[in-house]
Amino acid sequence: MSSVKFIHAADLHLDSPYSGLKGLPSTILKELRESPFKSFQNIINEAIFHQVDFIVLSGDLFDGENRSLRTQVRMRAEMEKLQQFQIPAYIIHGNHDHLSGTWITVEQPENVHVFSGQTEVKLFEKVDGTSVHLYGFSYPRRRVKERVIETYKKSEGADYHIGLLHGNLEGNAEHSPYAPFSLKELADRDFDYWALGHIHKHQVVSEDPLVIYSGNIQGRNRKESGEKGCLLIELDGESRKHTFLGTSEVIWDSEMIEVTGDGGFDAIFKQCKGLIEQKCLDGRSYLLEIQLDARGNVGRVAEYLEDLTRILQDEEQAEVFIWVYKIKLTHTMQMNRSSEISPFVAEVSQLASEFEEMEASLAPLYHHPIARRYLDSMERKDQESLLDDAERYLLQLFETNK
Repeated sequence: MSSVKFIHAADLHLDSPYSGLKGLPSTILKELRESPFKSFQNIINEAIFHQVDFIVLSGDLFDGENRSLRTQVRMRAEMEKLQQFQIPAYIIHGNHDHLSGTWITVEQPENVHVFSGQTEVKLFEKVDGTSVHLYGFSYPRRRVKERVIETYKKSEGADYHIGLLHGNLEGNAEHSPYAPFSLKELADRDFDYWALGHIHKHQVVSEDPLVIYSGNIQGRNRKESGEKGCLLIELDGESRKHTFLGTSEVIWDSEMIEVTGDGGFDAIFKQCKGLIEQKCLDGRSYLLEIQLDARGNVGRVAEYLEDLTRILQDEEQAEVFIWVYKIKLTHTMQMNRSSEISPFVAEVSQLASEFEEMEASLAPLYHHPIARRYLDSMERKDQESLLDDAERYLLQLFETNK
């Protein structure tokens, strides 16, 4: 028995539309729309460069159930690249690209192995005889809430055992509870590796057994910030090695600038330009949120915040872009919570720090027949950020008009 080396990726969302960003130049918008597929191409190139034995794709290759012909054909071209290097691909489909759609099918090359709507086992064999059993299932429909993990049964006769699963680890309330499972259930299967999909944030769930969410391959909104990519996995007897490979074409990021002096425009403009020039040295494209810690100068900075954003956007012309999509005041409120402020403003801050009715406050929006169509579930950190923004707005309003 020798070692096996493979790449694990998930949540490609290849035909995902980009929306929600205003005023984007057509060149940047085009780059954004192409970024998921370019990231996928980077993954294929990594597979070839590292001479892997195979790749596994753990669900949501496409953003919708009815994948476009163009995207399928482009994907086939990438699979054909792998075929030239005798690298097979093992694929499961998730809740976004489930099997119940009505798309026109594009035939994939022989090195592509897609799991059916029921849990099954596929065999991979190296030239030297080392064998791998891969286990998985594709979502037969959009919502799979059963404990499909119970259908994963270890089949003896292979050197290594790898599970592909697109689902939600119990205890994670921030995502749809599809195909739920517990860490104990995974450990009980006695597999060598679990290649998970569904959660877009890369996370090593467990080292023993080795269980990893690869995360999605390209951030699609500000919540999906930071480098995205895939995993290079090496199994060698009892040894387990995992390496994250960044493949993002465009990175969502947020940087903090501490406002110095009196909050005048020129000084802050210079600071923002310096930050952008520093990001340019990376050689990659960014969608950047700049947070200004304005301290006691909130009112003055707020006067030109919108103009500053547009000026920075107007100066962006490079092929590798740093697009400032938002400038946000992140007033520390140290002054506002001091003894110098009025009792009324102090009480506003105190109420904000103790506020625990976020769910009830948001409920009318999520129950509204029209609004709820456009709203995603809000994670706890986003609720806290929203509350901070509301407090800053009120304190800014009081400062500006006092």
